[in-house]
Amino acid sequence: MVSNTLEEALIDIVGEKYVSSELCDRLTYSKDYSVEGIADDYTPDIVVKPASADEIVRIVRTASRMKVPLYTWGGGTSMSGNPLAVERGIVLDMKRLNSILEVDPENLTITVQAGATIENVYNAALDHGVFFAHHPESSLSSTVGGAVSCMGISIYGAKYGYVYDQVLALEVILASGEKVRIGGKSYLSLPTHNLLNLFMGAEGTLGIITEVTLKVYPKPPTRDRLSYGFPDITSAIEACKSAHAAGCWPETVFLFDRRSLVQYMERSKTAIPDTISMAVLFGASGNSKMVRTTLEVISQCSEEQGGRLLPEDVTDSWWNSINIGKDTFDQSNFALSHTEYEPDLVDACVPLSKFQEYSDFCDDLKKEFGWVDIDFGAFIVGGPRGPIPFCIYFSVPIDTRIKSEVDKWFQFKERMYQRALAMGGSLSNANGMGLRSSPWVKEQLGSAWELLLGLKRLLDPDNILNRGNRGFAA
Repeated sequence: MVSNTLEEALIDIVGEKYVSSELCDRLTYSKDYSVEGIADDYTPDIVVKPASADEIVRIVRTASRMKVPLYTWGGGTSMSGNPLAVERGIVLDMKRLNSILEVDPENLTITVQAGATIENVYNAALDHGVFFAHHPESSLSSTVGGAVSCMGISIYGAKYGYVYDQVLALEVILASGEKVRIGGKSYLSLPTHNLLNLFMGAEGTLGIITEVTLKVYPKPPTRDRLSYGFPDITSAIEACKSAHAAGCWPETVFLFDRRSLVQYMERSKTAIPDTISMAVLFGASGNSKMVRTTLEVISQCSEEQGGRLLPEDVTDSWWNSINIGKDTFDQSNFALSHTEYEPDLVDACVPLSKFQEYSDFCDDLKKEFGWVDIDFGAFIVGGPRGPIPFCIYFSVPIDTRIKSEVDKWFQFKERMYQRALAMGGSLSNANGMGLRSSPWVKEQLGSAWELLLGLKRLLDPDNILNRGNRGFAA
């Protein structure tokens, strides 16, 4: 339990209204969207809600002095368990740091605080006639700090890349309480070591991101999309490769297997031929001539690989399910419509040539575990910065009300991640690693693990930041 001394110190920093050790408040921060969060109790001892970087400096110094772990919380949309208070301690809720500090269309930048939601940043850019390219399916509630900390992907990633590809500058609070700034508005502002990458994707284990300067782009005048069905994963990937070789640069490339497409088929009341087992949603942007030409070439490449054009209603339903905004939220896959089952993800990266083999292994493993009747299938994300797919995801239905099913999930994902590593693959952090895939970080890094551990000890000698997560022992 939290000491009176710690609570009093935090109240002195942010005020009594923004500190709580009440159980009803702490429980709000004990779960995210991961099964890991359901499987154990991660209730923090206390929650604090700062309003400025200077307040965070004082909070970090207090936590360091008292040797209390500190967990940074953005929108709570994680599917990996990365914001959970593994060792209790303090949850630092960043949502009061939500200001859009500057939109600079002339220099194509936008500077925001880390607690600003992706949707607000996206709309602020549009209000100034420019386009912010990072737009995940959780954009209504996920925050910039969380996205940068987890290396988030976006529906526009095939053209613009990860969220870290949009970052020009960071303000970071170190475990010592020191505030540092890295980068600036120049698109090439790092003449020496790329220190930005030290903190991006680190999930708050090396420092707390408080402010971000991001790239924005001229707003594309036109957008359009189409989707194609293919007989297997390999032919779908070959179509993407062929489109890349032809010079196409779509901004959206999503691949879903037939099982994942069922919901869109039902919504559009459209039957899909039995010969289709994998489908690709392609989206293009630019002037009308460029969009039309891009989609024409993609169509040609797809048909050469045995692809069949899917009905427009299916394409629209699919697009609305990933392009989440206030008008399309009810069509999101993330809406909690599955009352009996909680789908969770395995998101390991494997070499392109191994996608089909890995998918077959997953299907066989699901049969072994008895997860056949209810199956949410697989999907693949294209990009970053190119239409070629790079990461395959498998969605697994888990009845989290039954402990034995939750235990099976942990056994299942271990088999999946171990198989990915054996195939020469890696642990994906496109949605953050957190508690989900971090048990195998040492195995993937090998001798480089000691290098990473040394950096952690240097920057956070008392292991205050996100203690017990991301592979760092408690």
